[in-house]
Amino acid sequence: MSFWKKVFGGGGDEPGGKKGQYGVDYVGVSEMLQFNRNLLEAQNHERAGIELYTRFLSEANDERGREMYRRLIEEEKRHLAIVDEEIEEHRKEGYWS
Repeated sequence: MSFWKKVFGGGGDEPGGKKGQYGVDYVGVSEMLQFNRNLLEAQNHERAGIELYTRFLSEANDERGREMYRRLIEEEKRHLAIVDEEIEEHRKEGYWS
């Protein structure tokens, strides 16, 4: 289940489960678009973190430091995978634009 559905409920066809006069939940759509922008921003931050820690890894002068940066890179990759999965879920469910 997508994070969006967990937060806003999965009861209806539209995010939030309620529709306005013309069959569109305008508040839900606005919130969904902001949520999608936030996902893209999170995706960019995770990628930047991976790049940063990779650079630091190449500059580390001892194994203890290198191991720390490897762990941080793996953590950022896990975060990126979560964000990527959420984006894919939104595309699949039609919540992406």
